[in-house]
Amino acid sequence: MIDTPRLQLLPCAPVHFAALLRHDLAELAGLLNVRPEPDWLRQDEVWDILPQAERFRRKHPEAAAWWLYFFVHRTHKTLLGVGGFKGAPSADGSVEIGYSIAPAFRQQGYATEAVQGMLAHAFTQPGVRQVLAHTLPQSNWSTHILQQAGFVFQREVADPTDGPAWRWALPRTAYQSR
Repeated sequence: MIDTPRLQLLPCAPVHFAALLRHDLAELAGLLNVRPEPDWLRQDEVWDILPQAERFRRKHPEAAAWWLYFFVHRTHKTLLGVGGFKGAPSADGSVEIGYSIAPAFRQQGYATEAVQGMLAHAFTQPGVRQVLAHTLPQSNWSTHILQQAGFVFQREVADPTDGPAWRWALPRTAYQSR
């Protein structure tokens, strides 16, 4: 689990993932002991990451800390987002994050808080040299959140799944000097 001031980022266990794949939000909420935000499972971003997460989970069960987390409001016990890492650190020490917040909870600092929690988790691992993120190739709330966290725009890339994207990076040295 990753703790932030208002959120708990709960790791997605195989039983949780099975409920997700069945689109059974009631079962997932019961397993997590949370109240789901109704719009949470209607987000395309959530469904877009599931195939990649499932492939990674099956191929690398030992790397559970490097994939999916549920964002739960600590006080209200509301499931309001999802995110995590797109795999374990690469040979060069890079790890990529991604996240999605339910529409009713956007622009309230939850994404920023979740990103800060994921960064703190990543940089406690000695092999992580930098954290990467990809956004749509335009200025938006995600680019603002990443800039606030200290990420720097690197370049436009062609993401094999999403097409054109902007690549952002935060080296360990920049994170530690904040």
